[in-house]
Amino acid sequence: MDLTTHYMGLQLKNPLVASASPLSADLGNIRHLEDSGVAAIVLPSIFEEQIEAEMLHRETLTAVDLEHSPEASSRLPVSNQREPQRRTVPQIAFR
Repeated sequence: MDLTTHYMGLQLKNPLVASASPLSADLGNIRHLEDSGVAAIVLPSIFEEQIEAEMLHRETLTAVDLEHSPEASSRLPVSNQREPQRRTVPQIAFR
């Protein structure tokens, strides 16, 4: 039986789409959903506020007492800071 369908302009092998949920938070679960026949998976969105909070937290942790130990700054990872982008469309993984 052919269950091929179109969703958001993409052709899927069937109409089974897993929504964003705790099941799609782990790669192992995503692979299990795929093995179970899910044609697409909607992943949770990442918002600019979450990215900014994480960056601020990282800056707070790495800025502590660097002026007292300048050599410590050479052991920190190089940051490729970019402007965070707000996602307006949920991420979707297709099979």
